[in-house]
Amino acid sequence: MIDWDDLRFFLAVARHGTMSDAARTLRVAQPTVGRRIAAFERSLGTQLFLRGSGGAKLSPAGRSVLAHAEEMEARALAAETLASGRDAGIEGEVRITASEWMIASVLGPRLTPLLTRHAALSIDLIADARHLSLSRRDADIALRPSKFQQHEILQRAIAIIQFGLYASDDYLARRGVPDFANRGDGHTLVTASAGMGNSIVDVAWLPSVLGRARSAARTNGRLGMASLAAAGLGIACLPRYLGDATPGLRWLRTPAPGPRRPLWLGVHRTARAAQRVKTVADFIGNAFARLRPALDPP
Repeated sequence: MIDWDDLRFFLAVARHGTMSDAARTLRVAQPTVGRRIAAFERSLGTQLFLRGSGGAKLSPAGRSVLAHAEEMEARALAAETLASGRDAGIEGEVRITASEWMIASVLGPRLTPLLTRHAALSIDLIADARHLSLSRRDADIALRPSKFQQHEILQRAIAIIQFGLYASDDYLARRGVPDFANRGDGHTLVTASAGMGNSIVDVAWLPSVLGRARSAARTNGRLGMASLAAAGLGIACLPRYLGDATPGLRWLRTPAPGPRRPLWLGVHRTARAAQRVKTVADFIGNAFARLRPALDPP
């Protein structure tokens, strides 16, 4: 019979691609991961990973085991979540993942009434550009700028996030307001790095208004972009809510309106059964409903 603990080690290596990264996730030493994987392969009588300089890649047998391991994991997590959901008290930890600017500027500052009302509740805010998995319980609630693709995720759009261009007074004094008819020739930009993934709305829109501007700096978060723009490094495309609240930045009216993206709140179907998760998800939805005019200004 397969030991579930062996599958945990196998899944960690399969998802992270290296023994060292898997070890950090599992909070064990790297040699421990290697020994557990080797023992698991011996018990199955097959090689699960192909080792090389690029890390550990799944063998054909490993890919077959992966599908079964993920199914077992999903069932175990579902059982755990349903069991915890029977507790009617609003207590325990709820993990929320969202972008760093969303957590720092919008969500985090509004949690005080919720935590005051439920003193035994604990909120773990995970600011990560990656899309953490609700199915694997990396988080209980996720806020994303795109729809969830998994069928087991309950989701709803809770806001529209409008973006716009911002520059500091110092930058505008030196460079002037960009000529959008000339697509910003002679100007510099603070742009998003590729590490921000699907949250980059600038890619399709910026060339139409500032296609001749040069990227002077890149960073992997909107808070960093706002700080660099406020320091005068260049023009940044920011959420209007963040740009309007950043001291020293001025909104630049553009010929074409800035991008608008829906914000989706997602909860795994079984996690929703936990009263604490339902309570927090409902609180977030109501809080964002009150913020709609500020997140998507006219």
